[in-house]
Amino acid sequence: MSDPAAVLKTWHDAVNAGDIDGAVACCDPDVAVQGPRGVGHGHDLVRGWLARSGIRLEPQEDLVETGGRFVVREVARWTTANAPDGAPLEPTETWCVFTVGDGLVTSIARFETPADIPPA
Repeated sequence: MSDPAAVLKTWHDAVNAGDIDGAVACCDPDVAVQGPRGVGHGHDLVRGWLARSGIRLEPQEDLVETGGRFVVREVARWTTANAPDGAPLEPTETWCVFTVGDGLVTSIARFETPADIPPA
């Protein structure tokens, strides 16, 4: 799949269906993942994050690439009892920044507000 928006939609569909293997398959083997605990890399990190949190991410707008990245306002839901400490119990607006290259998600970063997102 070469259309970056389609890759990202497929990733979201897998995440929201709880299809961890499908979501991981959409990612580059060295995918960078950034969140409140810092930055890490790789399929094992993505697999662990999705399994622990049971996160669901629902984009609130069309997936549009600007300046080489997608900045996506999402509603996040954590669906497992093992969700990280401090994970909200209610659906919460969050912001994710994705990059896609060579048909795979190459980075995922989650921010609490748009003001937290670094410039491109």
